[in-house]
Amino acid sequence: MRTFRAGYLVPSPLRCDAPSPRRSLPRWICRRDGALPSKPGAKRFHVTVRDPAKNVVYETQVPEDRYIWWEMEEQGFDIPASCRNGCCTTCAGRVTSGEVSQDEALGLLKEIKAQGYALLCVSYPRSDVEVTLQDIDEVYCRQFGDTFEQGGVEWGGFLPEEE
Repeated sequence: MRTFRAGYLVPSPLRCDAPSPRRSLPRWICRRDGALPSKPGAKRFHVTVRDPAKNVVYETQVPEDRYIWWEMEEQGFDIPASCRNGCCTTCAGRVTSGEVSQDEALGLLKEIKAQGYALLCVSYPRSDVEVTLQDIDEVYCRQFGDTFEQGGVEWGGFLPEEE
């Protein structure tokens, strides 16, 4: 028999909440996936997302163990996203107040995170939060420049000829 625990399929003799360390799973396996529904009774934070492109403001309560984007999507809000895994920058926004945890945001450089940007698809609220969505490709351009051609390579670049 197999049991579904905290977002992962695990053999039933091992449990995330086992009293004995020998019978429990490593903490990283038991970590909750923020795309899943929240645990009952989880603390909730007020999240405000401003979308200047659509001139819209979205407001809702997001549980501390749920990603902001996933909760808002479930409630019918139209927040842009592409990969939904923290690898692209489509759902990026600038946190103007409050705090988020985004350990899985692989699509953001540390320097960009330090400037207050967050990927909402993998961001947990840690307080009441206000976010302003990015302009089209704002974060992407900050990280990679306006084109891949920046840096002196002329259009067409250099490709070695096959022999």
